[in-house]
Amino acid sequence: MKSMTKLGSRLLSMLLALLCVLGMFPTAAFAAEMTPSTIKLTNCTYNGTHYESPALGVCYMHQMRYDYDGDSVMGFCSEKGKGMGWSLEGHKWDKPEPISDPTVKNMMAYFYCHTSGVFTDQAISLGVAETWGPDYVWVMNAWVQAIVWRYKEGLFSDPATACAEELMYVHNNINGTNFKSIDDELEGWSFRDRALYILGLGEQGVWGDCDVYEYHYAGPGSSHHPSNDVQAVLVGRLTITREKYDLTIKKVDTTNPNKGLAGAKFLVQSNNGTYSKEVVTGRDGTVIVGPLEAGTYSITELEPPEGYEIDNAGPQYVVLPRDDGTEVVVTFMDTPVITGNGSIRKVDADDPTTGLPGAVIKIEGVDNSFVGTYTTGPGGYLADVPWDTMPIGSYVATEVTPPTGYTTSSDPSKVRQEFHWDGKTDVSLVFENDAKVKVCLIKLDDSDTPLPGAVFNIVKDGQIIATEETGRDGIITVPNVTEGMYAFVEIYAPEPYACLTEPIIAHVDQATVDGGGTVRVTAVDKRLPDLTIFKRDEQTGDGIPGTHFEIKGIQHGYHQDVVTGPNGKATLTGIPVDSYTVTEISVPDPYVVSSTPTQTIYLGPGDSRELVFDNLKQPELTIAKVDADDPSIKIPDTVFRIIGIDNDYRSDVTTSKDGTVKLRLVPGSYKIVEMAVPAPYYLPDKDADREQTVSLNAGEEKTLTFKNRKAPQLTIYKEDSVAGAPVEGALFHVTYTSNGEAAEAPDTIDFGEILTDAKGEIRLHEQGKRLYPGEYTITEIRPAPGFQMKEPTTQKIILHGNESKTVTFENVPLNAIIVEKYDSVTHEALPGCTFQLRYLGGTSGTGGTVIGQKVTGRNGTAIWTGLKSGTYILEEVDPADGYSIIQSSETIFLADSGEQSVVTVRFENMPDGQLLIRKVCATNPSVTLPNAEFKVMYADGTLIGDSNGVYRTDENGEIRISGLKPGKSVVVTETRAPDGFILDTQSQTVQIKEGRTVSLTFKNTPKGALIIQKRDSETNKPLPGAEFRVTTAAGCEVGLNGVIGDSTLTQNGIFTTDSSGEIRITNLIPGAYVITEIKAPEGYVMDQPSTNVVIGPKGDTQTVVIKNSQAGTLIIDKRDSLTGKPLAGVTFKVTTASGEFVPDENGHISSNGLYVTNKEGKIQIDGVVGTLVVTETKTIPGYTIDPGSQTQTVVVHPNDTQTLHFTNTPSTTLVIEKYIEGTTTPIKGVTFLVTDSSGAVVGKSNGEFITNEAGRIVITDLVPGTTVTARETKVPEGFVLDTTPKSIQIKEGEVQTLRFYNQKQGGLVIVKKDSVTGKLLSGVEFQLTYADGSFVDADHGHLSSKGLYTTDANGEIRITGITGTVIVKEVKPLPGYVIEPGKDTQTVEINPADTQTLTFYNTPTGGLQIIKKDEDTGERIKGVQFEVRKMNGEILGTYTTDRNGVIHIPNAESGWYTVVERKAANGYALDANPEQVCVKDGETTTLEITNKRMCSIMIHKVDAHTGEGIYGVKFVLYDAGKNPIGEYTTDQDGYIYIRDELEAGKYFLRELEAADGYIRDEQYKTIYVERGKCTQIEWENSAVTGQIQIRKYSSDDNLITGQRAGSELEGAVYEISQARSGKVVGYIVTDKHGVAASDPLPLGRYFVKEVSAPAYFQLSSAKMEAEIEYPNQIIKLSAYNKPAKMGVTIQKTGNREVQPGQMMSYDFSGIANTSNVALNKFFWHDRIPTDAARAISITTGTYNQRLYYKVTFKTNLNDYRTLASNLLTSNNYSLSLNANTLGLAQGEFVTDVRFEFGTVASGFASVMKPTMRVQVLGTVANGYQIINRADVGGQYLNEWQTAKATWATVVRRFHNPQLPKTGY
Repeated sequence: MKSMTKLGSRLLSMLLALLCVLGMFPTAAFAAEMTPSTIKLTNCTYNGTHYESPALGVCYMHQMRYDYDGDSVMGFCSEKGKGMGWSLEGHKWDKPEPISDPTVKNMMAYFYCHTSGVFTDQAISLGVAETWGPDYVWVMNAWVQAIVWRYKEGLFSDPATACAEELMYVHNNINGTNFKSIDDELEGWSFRDRALYILGLGEQGVWGDCDVYEYHYAGPGSSHHPSNDVQAVLVGRLTITREKYDLTIKKVDTTNPNKGLAGAKFLVQSNNGTYSKEVVTGRDGTVIVGPLEAGTYSITELEPPEGYEIDNAGPQYVVLPRDDGTEVVVTFMDTPVITGNGSIRKVDADDPTTGLPGAVIKIEGVDNSFVGTYTTGPGGYLADVPWDTMPIGSYVATEVTPPTGYTTSSDPSKVRQEFHWDGKTDVSLVFENDAKVKVCLIKLDDSDTPLPGAVFNIVKDGQIIATEETGRDGIITVPNVTEGMYAFVEIYAPEPYACLTEPIIAHVDQATVDGGGTVRVTAVDKRLPDLTIFKRDEQTGDGIPGTHFEIKGIQHGYHQDVVTGPNGKATLTGIPVDSYTVTEISVPDPYVVSSTPTQTIYLGPGDSRELVFDNLKQPELTIAKVDADDPSIKIPDTVFRIIGIDNDYRSDVTTSKDGTVKLRLVPGSYKIVEMAVPAPYYLPDKDADREQTVSLNAGEEKTLTFKNRKAPQLTIYKEDSVAGAPVEGALFHVTYTSNGEAAEAPDTIDFGEILTDAKGEIRLHEQGKRLYPGEYTITEIRPAPGFQMKEPTTQKIILHGNESKTVTFENVPLNAIIVEKYDSVTHEALPGCTFQLRYLGGTSGTGGTVIGQKVTGRNGTAIWTGLKSGTYILEEVDPADGYSIIQSSETIFLADSGEQSVVTVRFENMPDGQLLIRKVCATNPSVTLPNAEFKVMYADGTLIGDSNGVYRTDENGEIRISGLKPGKSVVVTETRAPDGFILDTQSQTVQIKEGRTVSLTFKNTPKGALIIQKRDSETNKPLPGAEFRVTTAAGCEVGLNGVIGDSTLTQNGIFTTDSSGEIRITNLIPGAYVITEIKAPEGYVMDQPSTNVVIGPKGDTQTVVIKNSQAGTLIIDKRDSLTGKPLAGVTFKVTTASGEFVPDENGHISSNGLYVTNKEGKIQIDGVVGTLVVTETKTIPGYTIDPGSQTQTVVVHPNDTQTLHFTNTPSTTLVIEKYIEGTTTPIKGVTFLVTDSSGAVVGKSNGEFITNEAGRIVITDLVPGTTVTARETKVPEGFVLDTTPKSIQIKEGEVQTLRFYNQKQGGLVIVKKDSVTGKLLSGVEFQLTYADGSFVDADHGHLSSKGLYTTDANGEIRITGITGTVIVKEVKPLPGYVIEPGKDTQTVEINPADTQTLTFYNTPTGGLQIIKKDEDTGERIKGVQFEVRKMNGEILGTYTTDRNGVIHIPNAESGWYTVVERKAANGYALDANPEQVCVKDGETTTLEITNKRMCSIMIHKVDAHTGEGIYGVKFVLYDAGKNPIGEYTTDQDGYIYIRDELEAGKYFLRELEAADGYIRDEQYKTIYVERGKCTQIEWENSAVTGQIQIRKYSSDDNLITGQRAGSELEGAVYEISQARSGKVVGYIVTDKHGVAASDPLPLGRYFVKEVSAPAYFQLSSAKMEAEIEYPNQIIKLSAYNKPAKMGVTIQKTGNREVQPGQMMSYDFSGIANTSNVALNKFFWHDRIPTDAARAISITTGTYNQRLYYKVTFKTNLNDYRTLASNLLTSNNYSLSLNANTLGLAQGEFVTDVRFEFGTVASGFASVMKPTMRVQVLGTVANGYQIINRADVGGQYLNEWQTAKATWATVVRRFHNPQLPKTGY
């Protein structure tokens, strides 16, 4: 090869090319592509390496890339010895000639597939699909290049040898080895073997199909390479064909391989890591995975099906493809876990506890081949059934031979039983046999329910023959009995029943023994009595838990202690019949034991009684401590001593923050002594003021109030005697002498010497010593400098508690100058003015010596004293705020006359003026205009204010400017008008007046406005999206010509109606406008194109309504012609009558007007009008188009919806139809088994198919030529099974039908009635047999034992599915009825599709019937209790009317009876008058008794002012004679409801006790009530009221608002509720002074709680209590809020380094609301670094506050949508972000994830870290930084608090190239 001289200079280029080589491989080509006529060299690179080939000489390693029809493809030189180099880059080669040599084509295909990474399925399957690295590409390029040269030079006699030789030469030179022969081995392979292996695979097509062409140089040449000396090149195009494959995983039972197992979980993974998926087997035990790429896959069983254990989890490896096709089946077996047990037993039917040995039972498998025959052993059990090895499946157990002495039952269910054995569920089968003759005892409880567990001795002829216990059915059966007398003696009754005292007798005669059968007797037990003890509060009626009682039986020694439960009750059940004493032993605090602690009661059988014990609480004492002068002030921390007078009690207590202490004491008398009180209060000196006594009785609540006064306060004030100015520096001495008012005061106190401060004050109470009531002596001992003392120099003052006094002393100034400062207008004294005094005799320049500056005090004066004689200048240097200096200085002379000289000088300040600017509407001056802008300046041009003279009107349309200099003129000019108004350009001028406010008024004329409303012409609903253009009458476009204010425009001056169907255009100049609609809303047509409107001269607003008609809608409905199911994916073409394609306004159109049906089989095209032609152009596989209905035409009008129906007939389809015999009525729910000619089932449901509503089964996907057989296996209730199968041969492309018919089964209805009343009778027993004597078996499970049936609640028995002759016999009537002789049996013939009805009647046996009715309405009354006695006093019984108001006593014998009502129904009066009635034999005597309904009263007690209900008001109700009936108390809402307790008539009502804070109404009210009605009364009370006030302050400095600690806070909301009832009575809000005051509130206790804090302050949790004790009292409360502190945090961590293609995780921690207030709209968000990675999944983590939240995500194509919602913060969820899982579009991926929590409280924080998993893209460059950003935030008062976190990960690429086995 030539031109190698520039190898060193191109080294850099070669290195760069080496780095880029992976991105330059050729892609897979397609055989159909044309071969390009020319190719162009794009890159030629040498790596400076060469090797020696004996056949070719020196070979330099080089790579050439050509532009091959747009692809970058590696080429190979074909003329060794000619030139090639980079100087030829850009030159062309042409005249392609095909190369057919198979070795060249295979080797170039081998090279291309390994360098591009595109492999055939065979290569992947064989494991030879490995992509080479850049270094290895150079080596293999050299090998292939050598093969090409040898081929071109004819050195190819043995291609395999030539290839092996060149491979060895390349390896020797590159790796420094010295192999001599191609048969030498390297790592077990010779070079010959390697060459043969590669060429052999190529011949099999493993490397793909490569078309190779030789191109000849066609360029001009270069200075290094003349055109006649450039090599031709070989370039190839590789064609690779790929397929997809299916993998079927099958899971079966090891014991029964025919049984597929659902629910097994498998992991399928590809060996190259590109595929991983978990799958679960379905109902048939299989799951299909696919389509899959070719390759090796591992299948691992992760979880077995429920109840199984894994035999071999794998993995099993599968290589796709296999030779036998594209689908591969892998079978796994699992062994069932046997945890269940089986039991089959043979027992005596009458005594199931007696097992019967010797019975032979056969067990056969239904779905398996198991068969076994077994014999019952001792106990009647089958002992040798192999349950642990039996296959899982269904079985039948059949009794083959009965035990000796027993016969096989005629009941099939007792001979043959089916069961399913799954290895887990226990199987227990019992077979029964009957004995011939039996005696049966039925044991019932008092409700006629069978009673198990009763034990009887069974006695025959005086001898005990057995002891038996009643079973679950309450029955004892004695089998195989003989003639004789049998007695059942009860020796034990189950709790809570008592034993019978008499035996139950049964007589068995010889006739019974001979005929067989059962003798039945019945025994009934009564319950043992129950006792309930109820302990209640005597005052409230509430139950008292925890009370201890002792119960003793008087006769039988019963003894029991009980404690009452939460409801105050203790119940003893089933205790012996006896008399009992019940004694209260102890009662919980705060109750006291009753004075009568013992009660006696007798309890008889069946009794259930209640004893009530009432208790009172220990008395409650409240000690309250208040301020003596202001009782609303409560005093905490006061210590009291409580001393028992008549007991030994002694204790100290302390008042709490509400100034009270509560405690309960034992009843008695007590002395309460005040021992200590907190500052600033003092103990009173007199014992009478510190001691109180009180007597306390049980149940009382009393309050003692003690009052204290605060310590006094004393202020000493020193002032100048001339000007009254405060004097600093005067020295005083103060002493104190006690007057005995305070108990803890010392006799004397010396406060020492104290100087007055800058304010001239001494505040003695702030000097560190406590002050007490008494006498204080104040003596001035030294005046202030420059002053002399003035009498009196000593003053005495007496202070009492809570007093605050000031004592004033004066000093006379010495040689003083006093300045007095006044307002020049009001002449009031002015504080705050600064003056300077200069002495002219001094040395301070020419101005003299400055003595000092002073500021006038509160009386407008300042003084300089102790001045020497001479001349002074007094200057005002700074006036008070808002004032101007009039006279700036004054000269003063102090004479040297030997006397003190005091000179007073008067100065005045002129107050500044104010300017008020008002802005109003010109058309309505009462309307003020905010946001008008003005420029304000003095007439000399000086701008006023701090904003260059600019001011804006406030919300009241005003500007107020203060501090203006009097006498100066001010000019005001409007610079910007308010929105919607025309600017007033005329300036105004005004002169400022001293101390006054002058005003200017500006007026603006409003602009007009236009509202365009778009409406539906039919529904009038608003229409968004309509487009309009608006112009003036002259044609100027509104919006483009500057006459538009604030509407939104497009660039073309187009307005669009908003979501409300409106366009609002403001700022319009009055005049005419034209509105033109240019586009109707989507789905609508324009009705009127343009409209005119005029804006009036005063700028009015015009509204124009423009309506559109809705375009029509076309719906195309496509269905299966047989099943009616919708067909998705069918294509239709829709055109107009003229052939134009119909567009869809909603964008569903496909090209050329084609539409495709959705999953509901529908196409909906909105916004169409006119004649449309619809043609079906393409159906889906398995269906054919019906040419007769392929095209349909329809006319769609505005506001109209038209639907076209199309059907397709399925091809190669079998239809099975099911009808009622002789009709065309279909039958739903018939089951068929469908099989093919081999017996294999058809379909995926084990061959089972069920008819639908139309009676059809449609089966598709059948193989033509197959014979299919359908057999009916199950029919619905009421039909006869058709067992005849039908077969048919399937023909291709045809719909074939098999039709079946069913006969209806017959039915029988038995009706039972009372022969006298016709009433239907339930519970009557019948026995049904066929003519052959066999019992009638209900096909659908209604059979009872031996063909017995019982009438239901409707008096009926209904049996379906029977035919033939049926004999019906009544065997058991109801109690009180007899079976009429000869009428107990009826016979009936039942045919198919025939229902027969038989009616039976019973005659009542007589007795007594009692009916209870309402006296007024006649309606019957249930639940009334009567006692019925014979005339001799014997009680027949106590009875209660049933739901029909009836009592029937069939056992009432002939004679007279007395009936007395004992308990009335709710709402009725008891009628205690006895009724006599005579009962006659054979007749039913009826006694009707009526009751009067009681009356009700509802009282509503309301506040006279608010109308709200009042809680806790007590009333007394009196009858007409004013005898009290009862006391009643209003509930939470002020109601009393006396329900159904009163008789009609006159009543009186009196208020007994008013609610707290209300005045009792002492008048009686008269009430009349009518029977059955409720009288309502509303009664008002007037409240005695007071008020609650709250002052709100900041507890600390607020760094956000700038408010200092102690600032008054506005906007705090407080809730006030009644302390007793909890009812909220109001809300109050603090004003700008921090004060909130309630409306008038009735006297009483209240709770005050903050519910909303001021802005930027934390909500207080304190619950304050306030008690209003007397009229007009104002309770003042103070409260503090802590300032809000704002903050949120988030931290993020992840990998520091990662390789391309790897997974990595990001952890999020510290997600928190660190504010001390709640935050709204709290979120955290992560921005996925999609430049380098794709999101895979996210785990949510957990959080410390219980909330529900949602997660949303955003993609590169769509905005946020919901990923998951209703997530609970305490749970950790894993959410997929995979594009396939989310159903994203092609190329769409997740870019952002956002967690949205709503409102979170302070301290909200993450607990378990959320984690995001991403996969790094394989193309990311080495060293690239992946930046991930997260943020968190929340809103407080509409301001966001946010924080951010960032993490950087560096991408690292690591190269370790190795030679693959296929390379050497």
